Amino acid sequence: MLNTEQKKYLSQLSKAALVDFVADVYGVDKMLDKKIERLLLQSDKPKLIKKLTTSIKGLKRRRKFVDYWESSEFSTELQHLASDVMSLYPEQPQECLALLELFIESTNASLERADDSNNYIGDVYRKLTSSWLTVASTCYEQEKQDIPIDERDILSHAWVKKVKALADDNDYGTKDNLLENIHQLLSEPEIRGLIADYQQARENVQTKKANEETLSERQNSPLHDDVFSIKYEKMVIEIAIKSLARALGDVDFFETLFFEMQETRPVHPRRLEELLTFLLDKRAFDKALHYLNGEWQSDGLLDKIRRLDWLSHLYHMQKNTDALIEVLGEAFELQSSPARLKAIMSVASPAQQAQWRKRAYELADKQENVSLAVSLLLEIGEIALANQVAVARHAEFADVHYTTLTEMLKALPEACYPLQVIIYRSLLDDILGSGRSKAYGHAAKYYKKLMQLDVTLAKDDIGYAGLIMHEEYDAVLTKMHGKKRSFWERVND
Repeated sequence: MLNTEQKKYLSQLSKAALVDFVADVYGVDKMLDKKIERLLLQSDKPKLIKKLTTSIKGLKRRRKFVDYWESSEFSTELQHLASDVMSLYPEQPQECLALLELFIESTNASLERADDSNNYIGDVYRKLTSSWLTVASTCYEQEKQDIPIDERDILSHAWVKKVKALADDNDYGTKDNLLENIHQLLSEPEIRGLIADYQQARENVQTKKANEETLSERQNSPLHDDVFSIKYEKMVIEIAIKSLARALGDVDFFETLFFEMQETRPVHPRRLEELLTFLLDKRAFDKALHYLNGEWQSDGLLDKIRRLDWLSHLYHMQKNTDALIEVLGEAFELQSSPARLKAIMSVASPAQQAQWRKRAYELADKQENVSLAVSLLLEIGEIALANQVAVARHAEFADVHYTTLTEMLKALPEACYPLQVIIYRSLLDDILGSGRSKAYGHAAKYYKKLMQLDVTLAKDDIGYAGLIMHEEYDAVLTKMHGKKRSFWERVND
């Protein structure tokens, strides 16, 4: 995509130059040709609409399967088509809406014959739903103005019915956000009416489920597939109800609906997060605190930490620094990570920072995990001590996962030369020791880094601070892995 400066230069070109360029590229690529043809029809809207209609209908007639590596190209084609459809808006909203609905109808046909593992195609259809809401709201308002007031109930019923039909046809999840954003289109009474429709459907499904389970008990037989199908139908309906309630924005109403759908109390923390997300979004802090302090119940360490994270988010939104530092501190004590320490330091006063530096030092001294001990020391600026700890415990780095080591390297201060040596040697030893030939390119890069560090240490007269010298390490490496020719070839490249 062109940036602002490039667009500026493009606008300064003569019309003749642009015409010649378009004429030259026409015929090079079929997808580009279609885009050019539709662009040429911008001044003739009826022909453009006819062309777009033909192209969109053609999506449902295609039979060729779109493989993973072809999905990007297909999604680009769909994006161009969607862009051309939206070029009709806002001048011709009704025509644009009709084309969008025709386009959305092709969702299943497109995704059924594609490997969309990267979600490129699905994302285009998700954006179509957002575009439909924008255009539909304009069309609905125009239609209201064009009919007598006493006929608007009929129009309202028609639009609510259209929304429900669109939302219910969602096999691939491309319309997940439709109901949650339906306030852009429908009024509060219309949304409440739609919720009532879904609630009635939920009651019907619950009755059906109860009947099936009773029959299964009487016959002393396992549950039929119908029961599981009914459970799925119930889940889909409940998701729709909660999405509509979020769109409504009524905190008390959402709260009531949420607990109506819970089979047990207290609610499991992971389920409760859905309610907390809504409450914080609506800034209903008192209610959120009530559930975090009263409803959230779990003895699991991760759930305890997750609760503290929710509280810290809440206090951050309230700008309640004292309470924020308290819960950040609790979370740090349970999970002493550099990221949690950094979060405390970002809001603490100088006196509080001094206390937490001392606490971090104490925790680092007790840490069994060497990478965590070193990272905590680095976070409080104890670079020399971090190097000393790393050197004293350098053998333990062999047990640290390579992703942790590579992440540590990214954040290391420049003066951590001994620590850099230890990490690069650990990474190199791990690859060569396990004979992972596919990673020899990385191993060669680590070896070259060690050579550069050796030059730097010698130049600055720093030394290896208790580690073996590079010459000795290199000799051991050559003795153990000298026959791994493909590695040494990469080193000499």
